[in-house]
Amino acid sequence: MFLEAGRKFEEGGLVLDVDERRLVVVGDLHGDKDTLDAVLGRWDGEKFLFLGDYVDRGDRGLEVLATVVRLYLEGKAYVLRGNHESPLMNEDGGFMAELCILKKIPNCGELYGYIEQMFARMPVAARINGAVLAVHGGIPLREPSMEPASIAELAKPSDDLVLPEDPLVYQALWNDPCDCDTHAPSPRGPGIWLYGRDPTERFLKREGLRAIVRGHLYVGAGYMSHHGVVHTLFTSRAGPYRSARPKAAVLDGGVLEIYDVSSGAAVRTVEI
Repeated sequence: MFLEAGRKFEEGGLVLDVDERRLVVVGDLHGDKDTLDAVLGRWDGEKFLFLGDYVDRGDRGLEVLATVVRLYLEGKAYVLRGNHESPLMNEDGGFMAELCILKKIPNCGELYGYIEQMFARMPVAARINGAVLAVHGGIPLREPSMEPASIAELAKPSDDLVLPEDPLVYQALWNDPCDCDTHAPSPRGPGIWLYGRDPTERFLKREGLRAIVRGHLYVGAGYMSHHGVVHTLFTSRAGPYRSARPKAAVLDGGVLEIYDVSSGAAVRTVEI
């Protein structure tokens, strides 16, 4: 399964152009199979867009990853890479331990090798209907100018993608929005940036887009809006996130409807 998915991901490239009027958008899952099952049951038969971070933190990452990949191979989902789809995170985040200790898989090293190569081929962003950018982290900034990079630049990385070493891809997986005008160093570490209102507005205007939908940031309420046009979803209650209230969203034309996963109720409507 993972070898087949890796080949298919490679054919699609790092940036997808998606033409779907309606998509169910899912944020970080982090091994939370129960919440994933609730999402799939609530929107059975719909097309999904997953924003990354399928593994680590929770203890059912393999089941979550296998389910998401199966949906992708069946043509029922678009799947983006998160910052946890990397050996950089899996050694300490728990996924390698889950495979080799909790799951007691005899060939865990070989299996992880297939998964690692699949991670390296996953797309890092999707342009939806020419209006919305879906990405795990956010806008990458070109150093030293700190101007927002273009989607075309993001689609053509120059270095190895296993970790990944390409700075623009790395930032697309790791950067976060901030309540600031320009940018700031991220507390997540070197090479990672917080992007403010000005870079967001310049990026969207230049690319002809209206909004960004992303994951990456833990949000206890499950949803947060930044700059009025950057929408963060968090869809996990696994591990350290037990008190979270997971949200998913339905992007239908020019409307983003935010849903509480537990109750199934729509809690917010956002015009895109």
